[in-house]
Amino acid sequence: MNFITQMGKYVFCLSLLLNSILLMFIVGIVPFLLYISALLNILLVWFTLKTVHKTNNLEDDLISLMYEMEKFLEHLENLHALEMYYGDTELQNLINNSKTLINNFIEVQEKYFDVEVEYEPIDETTEEAAEEE
Repeated sequence: MNFITQMGKYVFCLSLLLNSILLMFIVGIVPFLLYISALLNILLVWFTLKTVHKTNNLEDDLISLMYEMEKFLEHLENLHALEMYYGDTELQNLINNSKTLINNFIEVQEKYFDVEVEYEPIDETTEEAAEEE
């Protein structure tokens, strides 16, 4: 099936080329240039639609990734709140690093897409205490 599809593309391109040459010989150069202009416009509209579709997919993927990171951060905070792990500096550093990562995702999202998202506050006091130990 792949060979037939590829062959169909070649036949289509050859048909466009032969029709453009025939059009040029029959009606002259101005209609030929109009024909080429129409083909280029159609090609540019197709390319623009394809690019917009890719951008929308990228935005959806980034939003999904942000959601997963927020779930991970909530899980870490719940784990840190357990009595067994309360005050663990490694978990606190992991929480602070995940908040920083989420803030970086937010910056990218604000830079490339028209959204406004609130930043996750990073607890500086526990970060400084962890560095002292």
